[in-house]
Amino acid sequence: MNKTRLIVALLLIGIAAVVGYKLDKATQKNVGMLAVTDSDCNLRDGPCHAEMPSGGNIEFSIEPPSIPLMKPLSLRVKVRDIDVSTVEIDFVGIGMNMGYNRPQLYQVSNDHFKGSTTLPVCILQRMQWEARLLLETEKGTVMAPFRFYTDKSPASP
Repeated sequence: MNKTRLIVALLLIGIAAVVGYKLDKATQKNVGMLAVTDSDCNLRDGPCHAEMPSGGNIEFSIEPPSIPLMKPLSLRVKVRDIDVSTVEIDFVGIGMNMGYNRPQLYQVSNDHFKGSTTLPVCILQRMQWEARLLLETEKGTVMAPFRFYTDKSPASP
C-alpha cells in the first residue's frame, strides 16, 4: 500500500511541475527592447523615467508614495514619442517569488495609462521589488524595469 501512495504522490508532483512550467511559459512576454531606467530614482519620491534607445520617454509613478502593502495602489504611465497600444506591469519580488501580479492599465489618452494593484504582504520587514513595465508597440514589446521597496513598519521612510 505504501508503494502505491508513493507512486501517486510522485505522479502528482510531476503533474504539478509540468503545469507550473507551462503556466510560467504562458505568462512570459517576448521582450524586443529594453528601456534605460535611472537606477537612482526612488518611486517613493515621485515619478521615475526611462529612455528608449530609439528615442522616446516613459514616466512611471505609484501612489501613495509610501507604497503600502495590502492596500490599493494607483499606477500611472505616461509616454512621450512612443506609440503604445497596451501597458501591463509585472510586479516581481527580488529574491523571493511573490506570485503572479500583472495588472493591465487602461488608456486615458494617447500617451497616458493608469490602473491599480495591491501588493501582498511578505515575511520580510523590507521587501525589494521590480515593476517591469511591458509596453506593446508596433515594433514589439518594450520593457522598462523600475526597482523599489516596501516596508511593513507603519512609519517607513
